[in-house]
Amino acid sequence: MESMITAVIFDMDGVIADSEYFNVKAKHLILKRAGIEVDWHYHDKFLGTTHEYMWTEMKKEFESLDKEVLYYIDQWVKTRKELIDQEGLKPMPGVVDLIRTLKEKGFHLAVASSSLKEDIMTNMNTFGITDCFEAFISGSECENGKPDPEIFQKAAE
Repeated sequence: MESMITAVIFDMDGVIADSEYFNVKAKHLILKRAGIEVDWHYHDKFLGTTHEYMWTEMKKEFESLDKEVLYYIDQWVKTRKELIDQEGLKPMPGVVDLIRTLKEKGFHLAVASSSLKEDIMTNMNTFGITDCFEAFISGSECENGKPDPEIFQKAAE
């Protein structure tokens, strides 16, 4: 019996790239610079959300975050890049082989991630799997962030 599944949509952070640690650590450091101490698990509520949503919500919660949202996004991107450059980003165990196997078997593959498009492409190039995918959809290309299905619907197109 032939499989009815013909396509697979991957998230990037925590699925393809072992990057959640860097995402959270960068946020944690920026908050610390602003005099804000939070528990490491504080960041869990922002997993999978857009940067705009995350920083907008944190600005509402913490008065000492007194700059524009775009400033904090820029700081987060720079801090995260520095951390990754220092420590090195790796793919999740087994995912590169899985992606290559699915591609060889004729599956249509896409990435749907809340991450910035630049980060998605950098990671796919670093892992040597860019050519396995037919589409890369970033949260910035969608009006609604996760858990809204818009990003996955765009990837499925």
